[in-house]
Amino acid sequence: MKRFGLSWILGAFALLPVSAAFAQDECSEITSSLQVVPCSEAAKKTADNQLNTSYHQLMARLESQYLADPKLGEEYSATVKESQRAWIKLRDTNCAVEAFEIEAGKPAYVGVVNNCIASMSQERSAYLDKIAPDGVSGTNASCPSQDFVQFLPAFSAKAESQQRLTALAVKILVLKRTSDPGRFLPEITAEPGASLTFPLMAAIQGRSETVQIETVDDTHMNVVDKRAGNSDIKIFNFAKKSCWALVGIEDWSLSERELIAPARAGMSRAENLCYQRAEGLGGLGFLEQYRLTAELIEASLENYVCAAESGDPEASLSAARLSLSQMAPQLETSKVEALFKAASTTASGALGYATFFCNGNSTDYNGPCLHPEEAEREVIRAVSMGSTDAMDYLGSSFENGQLGTKDLSRALACYQLSAAKNTPQGLDGVKRLVSQGSESIKASHCL
Repeated sequence: MKRFGLSWILGAFALLPVSAAFAQDECSEITSSLQVVPCSEAAKKTADNQLNTSYHQLMARLESQYLADPKLGEEYSATVKESQRAWIKLRDTNCAVEAFEIEAGKPAYVGVVNNCIASMSQERSAYLDKIAPDGVSGTNASCPSQDFVQFLPAFSAKAESQQRLTALAVKILVLKRTSDPGRFLPEITAEPGASLTFPLMAAIQGRSETVQIETVDDTHMNVVDKRAGNSDIKIFNFAKKSCWALVGIEDWSLSERELIAPARAGMSRAENLCYQRAEGLGGLGFLEQYRLTAELIEASLENYVCAAESGDPEASLSAARLSLSQMAPQLETSKVEALFKAASTTASGALGYATFFCNGNSTDYNGPCLHPEEAEREVIRAVSMGSTDAMDYLGSSFENGQLGTKDLSRALACYQLSAAKNTPQGLDGVKRLVSQGSESIKASHCL
């Protein structure tokens, strides 16, 4: 896995898909063969997420229940780990057998394997949930409701009800800084339910777009709480025992204690923290491994915009590019132009500003350059700052007339500047133009 950085994000935008998963309602009824693979992938991912949750919740229960005999608890946990590794191998080989008579790689093959994995993972989750059960202090008599929609408001209403209906061992997920600066990864631990600080969630009353209930299966529910914004999302995992019980908390925020001291000159402390959150949350989102991919990328954009209030060119360029990536909400045109203008003090920013002058605030514009004179001015500025990408861009523009002027001699001169720095695009451009026509092209001047 690579660290999420500016150079990587700029190069990756054109290659990333808009979405990797179908919405749940699109898969409630399969009516087209085109739904088979994406819906099976969605089912597999949901089941894998729940299996991961059930496994870590079991580890949390064992740690909590064997505090008096940690050695025995470690032996129990080691046995479970060995069993889980063996089961994963069994699952994968079983599903290969199930799809054996279908040609590998075909949509039908992928669909069968994915659905097989989803089904076996669901069964395994249920099995793990039954190992070392801890129960909750609530009984059937004191259970607010077996209907989760009615249970949730009663659970969240008071600290006392939350404490009473929380499992004895709870899986806790938090984001932790890694040894790679700017990179964060989820870390899962176990906590005794009694040691948590209640209330864990604010009271929930009625329907809200910022509080989403996800049905995993008949005995598992997730509550995605976005009331504090995309930079502070929490997911609460519930399992059905004698009553519904809170068994896991996922905190997808980056706390200040995980961030380094402000380091970017020209930024206030708050803007520095925004920049670090933008890098960290975006890095997690662009891995596309977690259920909150879209929210994490949106949070990254929000934090880049916050950091860009300082006028920092890197933060400004990252915000503008991310807005045009189709992976985050698109900012209004005046805001995008202001961001590119602030970024244009750097070579990459000037080149980005040039593409904005050509394409405007559009993610799919395919016509002639809208403002060729302004675009050429910014590309020339980028070339003067040593950008080989700008040299190649300007060479291509002179070669094909993209900015209104077709001049092969200037194109060759620009490619030669790039080739002198041993870039593949520059070398290819020189070779292509030198080999054209019966009369050799002589380079004049790039700038």
